[in-house]
Amino acid sequence: MTVQKKISRRTFFAAALLPALSEAKPLIDFGQGLGLFSNQKKSISRNNFNGLALHNDPEPELHDFNKLKSNDFSHVLVEKKFNLKLISANTKEEVSFQFHKNHRLGSQDISKLNHFLKDWRTNEIKKFDATVLNDFLKVCSLCSEKIDALEVNVHSGFRSKETNEYLRRNSLKVARNSMHILGKAIDFSVPGMSAPQLAKIVKANTEGGVGSYPTFVHLDSGPQRSWS
Repeated sequence: MTVQKKISRRTFFAAALLPALSEAKPLIDFGQGLGLFSNQKKSISRNNFNGLALHNDPEPELHDFNKLKSNDFSHVLVEKKFNLKLISANTKEEVSFQFHKNHRLGSQDISKLNHFLKDWRTNEIKKFDATVLNDFLKVCSLCSEKIDALEVNVHSGFRSKETNEYLRRNSLKVARNSMHILGKAIDFSVPGMSAPQLAKIVKANTEGGVGSYPTFVHLDSGPQRSWS
C-alpha cells in the first residue's frame, strides 16, 4: 500500500506540472544569433531581449576614449580584389561589397557600412571611425586569401548610450566607456575559422584593441591592448 501511495503522488505531481513544462521556453535560445538578441525595436524594453542577458563583452575601460577619433578616410584602402558579404548575427540583414585591387572606400561604401553597423535595437546610425573600418576590411581581405567571396558575421557594431546602459544593467562586465558607443569597435566572426585563429590575424594587423571570445573577436581603434 505504501508503494501505491508514492506512485499515486508522483503521478499527481507529474500531471500537475505537465502543462507548465509544455509551455516553458528554453533559458537560452542559441538560434537568435550567437550570444546576442534578435527582436528589432525602435526603443529598448525588456521585451527586446526576451529577459536574457547573453552579451558579455568586458573590454577594458578607457577614460580618455572621447579623444580617440579618426575621420580621415583617405587611407582606408582594400589592397586585394575580393567580394565581401556582411551578415548581421542579430537581424540576419546582409550587405555585399565588390572590392577591386587597391580599392579606396568611397562615400557610397562608407554610407553602406555605417547603415549596416547601426544600433539595430534603436535604428540609430553612427559615422564609423576610419581606422577601425580600415583594419576590419584588411582582416577580411586576409581571411579571403583562398576564396574570392568571404562571408563575415557581425555580432555588434555601433551601440547607442541607451543600449550600452541597458546591457550594463542586464549583462556582465559591459564597459561603461565602450568603444562601440563611438563607432570605433566591431565584434565579428568568420564561418569556418575559430575565434583564436581570427584573433591571431587581427592582432597582427591592428594597433588597436583586440578581445577574443568563444564565438567572436572584438576589434577597436583604441590603444593597443588585448584581452580574452
